Amino acid sequence: MQGRNALLGSTVVIVFSLLVVGAYVTAAGYGGLCGLNTPEDWPLCNGQLFPPPSLGPVIEYTHRILASLSGLFLIITALVFWRSKDAPSGAKKLIYLALVSVFVEIVIGGVVVNTNLSAPVVTLHQAFALLVFGFIVGATAVSFRKA
Repeated sequence: MQGRNALLGSTVVIVFSLLVVGAYVTAAGYGGLCGLNTPEDWPLCNGQLFPPPSLGPVIEYTHRILASLSGLFLIITALVFWRSKDAPSGAKKLIYLALVSVFVEIVIGGVVVNTNLSAPVVTLHQAFALLVFGFIVGATAVSFRKA
């Protein structure tokens, strides 16, 4: 139970970090500095494994790394809770909702890039990011309450 909740807590931290960095990418106008062509520029940065040593591309690339880590942690967390017989069902449901939402979020992120950072699509991307975070925080609250 402690390991499961530690994993869930780590997932919250990583998703929160992704939200903060993603908001900074948008506010600073760094979106697109690693390229706007998919799949050539994703997960690469302008076709390179590492971004150029400049703040904007490094921040955008950090967002991409955190997005990948968030997805990985969410998948692992969902698998751990799915296999756990004593995990609270409410937490499981919220984690599954987060997992479905993160896949929608990934698709929207691709649309963001392919629409040259269209403001309505960026807003939808940020809204889904908050939804994913809300589901994870809710799952954490339920899981820790039952612990």
